[in-house]
This record gives sequence, structure tokens and C-alpha cells, in this order.
Amino acid sequence: MILKRIVLKNFRNYSVQEITFNDKFNFIYGSNGQGKTNILEAVSYSTYGKSFLGASESDCVKFGNNEFFVESDFINDLGNKDFIVINYDTFKKSKAVHRNKQKVNSFSAEVFGRFPLVFLSPKSLNITYGNPSDRRKFFDILISQSSNLYLDQLKELAKILRQKSALLREYSIHKKYTFTELKNLLNSYNEKLSEFSAKVLFKRLNFLKEFESYFDRNFKFLLKQDHRGRISYYSDITGEVIPADAPFEREELRALTEKLLLEKYEEEIKRAVTLAGPQRDDYIFKLSKHGKDLNEGTDTFELKNFASQGEHKTFLLALKLSEYDYLKSSKSTSPVLLLDDILSELDEDRVSKIISHLKDYGQIFLTTTDRNYINRLKTFYSDSEISEFKIEEGKVI
Repeated sequence: MILKRIVLKNFRNYSVQEITFNDKFNFIYGSNGQGKTNILEAVSYSTYGKSFLGASESDCVKFGNNEFFVESDFINDLGNKDFIVINYDTFKKSKAVHRNKQKVNSFSAEVFGRFPLVFLSPKSLNITYGNPSDRRKFFDILISQSSNLYLDQLKELAKILRQKSALLREYSIHKKYTFTELKNLLNSYNEKLSEFSAKVLFKRLNFLKEFESYFDRNFKFLLKQDHRGRISYYSDITGEVIPADAPFEREELRALTEKLLLEKYEEEIKRAVTLAGPQRDDYIFKLSKHGKDLNEGTDTFELKNFASQGEHKTFLLALKLSEYDYLKSSKSTSPVLLLDDILSELDEDRVSKIISHLKDYGQIFLTTTDRNYINRLKTFYSDSEISEFKIEEGKVI
């Protein structure tokens, strides 16, 4: 998948800017605050439908204007073209999307996943340092890009959770229902919640089985030492499990969820909140040193509690490189790779490894404040394979 061209209109600090990209490497440099990351953010709007930094649409409208446009031209491996236009209007508080001049009614169904994207920025460290919700979000986006069915299941699960939460609040705060009415309605919601929780949990566990081989290979590539990384999965429904050793069937997961919801029944009513389900789960990142097995022991520890900053970065890089490999395999096309100011975040050894490895990937966008990195890149890329963009005050020079 290649992004050939993008046009920004009143997007962030760009008034009107058209950029034609290189199929291989796009080197974007300039001082801080000039608009380098804004280009990558616009690319993410065309693929995700939102900012990869988590900013709201209104934040992306250039000051003093009422709307922005992002127009993107893609071409896939078969030579087929796609033209995506995204328009956000602050007055209407609405976003309109068109694909090949046809209005898109559902971005998730018609666009999301069609142009696979992997991004790495300093903010990505939230995946290893942050809350369980940061890790769930990372893996949910990854799995959803490769499976529309999983995305639909997530949306249905979120809908059921909203409805159940509203029911519990209406009973607890507004006394809208009798206890018998509440019990009947809760049983109905818990039945649906058990069904979709099992589907989501089953997909996550089976995904990690596949993902493990990509992660092991990339983790070993990044570290010379005899260290190992491991991702396990924790749920109140199953406990902590290593997916390769987790023989759970979907019906078994449904029954376990149903049993746990029954145990939490009275506490949920008392607290007016749902206390079981995959919306509460976590991915556990562990590191083992000196070649020890990844069983509990003095040489094995959880990343979030005991790892150094360098170990966090290595683990994150392995995750992101594995995300790329997984999407490339599952989508049968190379994702677009966005690298936002990551070279300044890494030590020299890791920078050398990343740069030497970049030629193995498809189209790449890299932002940096240091133009000197381009000289190192040119040892791997010919002049025709690199396009250089200097950014000054919202303009490509």
C-alpha cells in the first residue's frame, strides 16, 4: 500500500499544502513546532479516521477557520487507486468522509483496515508504561485492522456495556425499576454480555498465539543479550494465561463469563457498574534475563514495575515491528509506517539497528529535527528512493 499524495487545507498550522510522496522513504525534518508531526497526523486521519495522537477533530482545525480538509491518494499492490477526502466542520460538529467521490456511511466498515498503518512516536510508550486501557487499545486497533468481524464484536460489546451501565444507574439513582424488573433485565444483558465477551476474549487469546512468533523474532533482533520477552493475558474470567498454553474454547469462555457475572451480581447492583468482562482485562509484559525460562523467579519480572527506560523502549520497538509484520502477513500488503521523532528517543545502538532494518519495510515516513540522519539512510537507500522535506512554519520548503 502506497500513499502517493496528500492535500491539507486548514489542517493544524497548514493553510493549503499539497505533498507528493516517495514510494519508499519520506524524510521530514525541521525545528520543533513547525508542523512535521501534523503531516503524519493527517495521514492517520486518512487511514484511521482520527488522529494517531488522540487529538480531537476540533483541535486539528487551523486557528481562525471553521473546517479542515484532508485529501489522500492511495494505490494498492495491484495498482488500484483510492481517493479519500475527510472534512470536519466545527459549526456542525460533524465529519464527512468520501471514498472515490462516494459518501462513506461507516468509516469502520468501508475504510478502516483498507490502508493498514503502523505508527511509532514518543507517546507510544504509554503502551508499556501506561494503564491496561492503553495496552487494550493498542492490541484492539491492531486486531481490528486485520479483522472487521472483531471490530464489529468490540462495537457490540461496548453497546451492551453502555446499556447495562445505564440500567444499573437508573435503578440505583432514579429507582426507575422494581427489583424484579431489574433482575429480569440484568439477566438478559448478562446473557448477551457473556456471548460477546467470549467472542472478544477468544479472538484476543488466539491472536496472541499468532503474534508470539513475530514478537520473539523482533525482540531477539533488537537485543544482543540473552534476554527474552513474553506477553501473557490477564482476565478475571481466566486468570493470567500464556496464550500458547490456553486451550479455551469459545463456549467455555462464555460459561466462565456467565459464572463470574453471577458471582458479581449483588456487587454490580450496589456499585452500579459492570465488574466483569474483557473491557477490564490487561496484557502482561514480562522480561527474563540471562536465558532463564519465563516462569516466575528472580530473573523474570513485569516490565511496568521493574524495567529500565531502555528495556521499555526495546519492548515497545519489538511490539511495533511485530505489529508491522503481523499486518503485512494478514493483509497481504505492506502497511504504511509512520516514525515520529523516534531517533532522538533511542540510544545509538538501537538507532543503528532500526536504520539498517528499515529497507525491509514498505513506504516509510520519518520526522526528525536532525537532518544529519539522512546521510546514514543513504547508505541503504538510493537518491531516488528518498524524498526530503524541510518544514518551516506550516510549509514544505
